[in-house]
Amino acid sequence: MAGKRRGIYSIAPNNGWNDQQLTKNCGIVPYLFHKRYGYRAVMVGTRMQAEYPSLERYVKGVEMDFLPDAEWETECRYLQEHYQDMDVLVLHGLFPFYFPIVHRYRQLRPDGKVYLELDPNSYYEDTLEWTHPAFLRFLQECDVIGASCHRMQKCLGQKWPCVVEYLPNGFYNFDQLDMAVDFGRKEKVILTVGRIGSAQKRNEELLEAFAKIYVSLPDWTVRLIGKIEPDFMQWFKDFCLRYPRIGRQIEMTGPIFEKKQLLAEYKRAKIFALTSVFEGGTPNVVAEALYSGCYMITSDIDAADDVIDEGRCGSKYERGNIDVLADILYQVCCDENCMLQGGKRALTYGKEEYDFEKIIQRLYWLLFKEVE
Repeated sequence: MAGKRRGIYSIAPNNGWNDQQLTKNCGIVPYLFHKRYGYRAVMVGTRMQAEYPSLERYVKGVEMDFLPDAEWETECRYLQEHYQDMDVLVLHGLFPFYFPIVHRYRQLRPDGKVYLELDPNSYYEDTLEWTHPAFLRFLQECDVIGASCHRMQKCLGQKWPCVVEYLPNGFYNFDQLDMAVDFGRKEKVILTVGRIGSAQKRNEELLEAFAKIYVSLPDWTVRLIGKIEPDFMQWFKDFCLRYPRIGRQIEMTGPIFEKKQLLAEYKRAKIFALTSVFEGGTPNVVAEALYSGCYMITSDIDAADDVIDEGRCGSKYERGNIDVLADILYQVCCDENCMLQGGKRALTYGKEEYDFEKIIQRLYWLLFKEVE
């Protein structure tokens, strides 16, 4: 196989990929292997939508191969047809669906490399039957296993008979935008970004906490960006009936797909709030907020200490404790120096830990023990 173009293939963990995933870690890993190292980058799965605008807009050069269904037998047939081009196989999560695929890949390409990218949380990790022979064989057949937060890296590394690396979900500047942050132009905005109203994100917690303090903070606004769940709108209407004057201080934009516009929202905000019940490792929004110099406030998810740099750029609270969250919000909103120093540290910390170019360089070294 000497002289041929190397290939990196990313296999979807379920039905397939949606367009937003192309500009998250799922798509950025193969894209940067293509851009930095000249790999042919292919994302494999069923077609989840008619068009994928990010293919041309953000990850030019990445290809997508669409399968007729998401059965493992179909994946194995695809593998049989393309294994000679698969120098690196990327998997996303601990799904039994992957076990026969990787085992067959190992038979066909003993020289190939397998990267298992994990975003587990402690709830899910406790359900894994990691002593099962099939699970252990699967772990042994992966060359690099990465977890996206330190807590889960340590937890899994202590349980499993293999090395688990720390490889966070980083930030990549697709449009080479000006990343300078003018802290003097930041506004009194508490920002959150994600699936607004989903059970996982628990946005109600943020608004209930803000309701306890908004009268004392009349010039502050909570801004929620992302697709809004229908049930949440009914909850929000009832919420506004309970607090008739609060509506003027809460703004919901819906989703913002354009990277430049979304970055402007982050740069505008003094505070970024994450109220999730759980997250799979470190969510992508964290790196975006850090790179924008936001003071970070998070629930005590597994990645909480990573999100706030052990308290140097933010604060955490116990999930469900709305009173404590309200107190933290009030204290931070009233302390300009705290927000400024925390925001400056967030910016530095983001560049130190979440630069996707550095993360990919490290992954490449872990796979091949060489630098290019």
